[in-house]
Amino acid sequence: MSVRRLVVAHAAIALSVMSFGAAPAHADVAALALVTQTFNVAPAGVISLTVRAPNNLAESNTGLSLAITAYRPIADRTALDAAIAGDLNRNIDTVEVTSQNMLRPAGDEVQVVVPVEVTTRTPEALQLSKPGLYPVLVELRRDGETVAELVTFIHRVPGDSERAEDPLRVAFAASTITSVHLDEKAQVIVDAAARNELSTMADLLESSAVPLSVRVEPSELAAIAKADAEGTALVSRLDAALRSHQLISAPAYPLDPSVANAASQGDLYTQWLRDGEDVLASSVDTSPTRTIALVSTPLSRGGAGLLRELGVRLLVLTPAELSSISAAGSADLDTTQLIQLAVTNDATIDSIVADPRPLELLQRHASDSPLANIYAVADLLALRNSTARDGGDPTRHGVLVATPNLEVPGGDIGGFTQLLSTTPGLRPSTLDDLSIRTDQLLDAEGPVTLELPDSIPGDLGPRLSTVAAIELQSVSAASMLPEGDQRPAEWNRLAELLPTSALSDGQVDDIATAIRAEHAALLGSIEVPNGFSFNLTGRTGVVRFSLKNTNTIPLTVRVRLSSPKLIASENDKNVLLAPGAFTEIKLPIRARSNGRFPAALELFTPSGDVRLAAPIPITANITALSGLGNLVTGAGLLVVLTWWVRHLRKNRRARSAGDATQHHPAAPATTLPDS
Repeated sequence: MSVRRLVVAHAAIALSVMSFGAAPAHADVAALALVTQTFNVAPAGVISLTVRAPNNLAESNTGLSLAITAYRPIADRTALDAAIAGDLNRNIDTVEVTSQNMLRPAGDEVQVVVPVEVTTRTPEALQLSKPGLYPVLVELRRDGETVAELVTFIHRVPGDSERAEDPLRVAFAASTITSVHLDEKAQVIVDAAARNELSTMADLLESSAVPLSVRVEPSELAAIAKADAEGTALVSRLDAALRSHQLISAPAYPLDPSVANAASQGDLYTQWLRDGEDVLASSVDTSPTRTIALVSTPLSRGGAGLLRELGVRLLVLTPAELSSISAAGSADLDTTQLIQLAVTNDATIDSIVADPRPLELLQRHASDSPLANIYAVADLLALRNSTARDGGDPTRHGVLVATPNLEVPGGDIGGFTQLLSTTPGLRPSTLDDLSIRTDQLLDAEGPVTLELPDSIPGDLGPRLSTVAAIELQSVSAASMLPEGDQRPAEWNRLAELLPTSALSDGQVDDIATAIRAEHAALLGSIEVPNGFSFNLTGRTGVVRFSLKNTNTIPLTVRVRLSSPKLIASENDKNVLLAPGAFTEIKLPIRARSNGRFPAALELFTPSGDVRLAAPIPITANITALSGLGNLVTGAGLLVVLTWWVRHLRKNRRARSAGDATQHHPAAPATTLPDS
């Protein structure tokens, strides 16, 4: 039979559990309720059985008896289903206990104790000659006529001289499945459904007598713990209960590994997984493990490969997920063995399929929990027996008990797991132990390998584009804010959460719009002048202008002067603007030439070069001397100065020469005028 057909057959068998009940062997009699019963009985042991009769059928002891009939042992689940439905095979022995030998714990209850014998057959004992799982019909009779009955099972365990039953490993898994929802501020919404589910999880962990592997949403757990005193107490309960069980890692917020991998966001998934582990570690003392992953939604090759790279060694699949996977090759589908899933042409990852039958039996017969517990354990024994009958080694097989969608189960888990833990032939196990000690499913060509789809529905591309745009805008807007302002951190937190499926597409749009509105309000807080002119009579000077910050907090802007003929000595200058006021800005400049020409003042965010306003037009009037004029004027002054120096020197020499001539001895005497 092909794997595909067997997958469908497996799913059909699983669903069939929901359709049968504990039908009596005789359709016209009432049903007894089981109060207590010995399930595992030794070769020379005794069976203690207490039943409750309806409609006052056991009120009087007159003519009352209780008959216990054992039928041939069953070897598989098909025979178990038939027996529960009242279709019993050949009987092997019957013991009828009369009213004189009955105990009456209560008015409507009947209790009997029946010995077990192996090699003899006596009226007082029930012969169970060999180990096995025996269907047993319990009939309440009055005057030899059956008035009420039930079908139960007895597990006759091997004696010292008989071969022990090789145990089948049994593991359990459960996960919270209530969807995580975030509000418009990307805070987890803690509702009644989430609280109830976590409370049911705590009940399950507290009552179970065997180890469980469970998964909880980290963000939801943390939110409930912080919500109120009741939430804190609930998480404390969970913390204490988890110490005997295994906690499975999960991303901080819901993020599908297949969708993340398709968008080349393996690093994002890895970071969220680490964050989720940190959240779990801060909420409970049990360290989460990455070696197990519960898969209840479609999984792609790339998604499985990502999980494998992160340390996952065993994938837990639901029956529905298994039935959606195309098969490669053919083999008998044995869900007590590991099935390989191809992640690349050369790599695979182990998987095991959840078996919902035992828990469905518990749910189906919840009104009679002692009987339901026996049915569930008997179902696992029937699976173990069929494995051994078909030549398999039960110790190299394992079964994972879980609900069809891996949700937290209800019912009497405590009674079921307690009976399981004391039943020879079954061995409670962890999923890690199951992954190590369970053989791979083989066909004639080797391990059976199933092909995962190359892709699944879902695209993170639009959300990632939104995240990138918001983060870029946030850097620019944040550079205007004072140090310590909390808004940038909140913008980044919101943007980083946009990829999670806990937010709808509509919520993503609303959050992005709200962040952009905050950015726009911040960038629009600066009022600028319309434009102005200024005069510069020297080579250097200062341009003065004012900017108004209409916000309630100080903001920083970057100022730039754009002109081919003016050079700002402090261009691209960051300026702090006081809140709700004008701030005068002095920008030192140097002129390259005379004349009248335009320039512009531009305002930007300190980071990101986001323009805060249209350029401010300014006109510069430069009247300082040019370089050539200075040169000519300087030369003229030098000529005049040289002429005056020469003239002064010439006059001085002339006066000196005249004085010397008059005093020379050869000079004629000076005639004094007549008086």
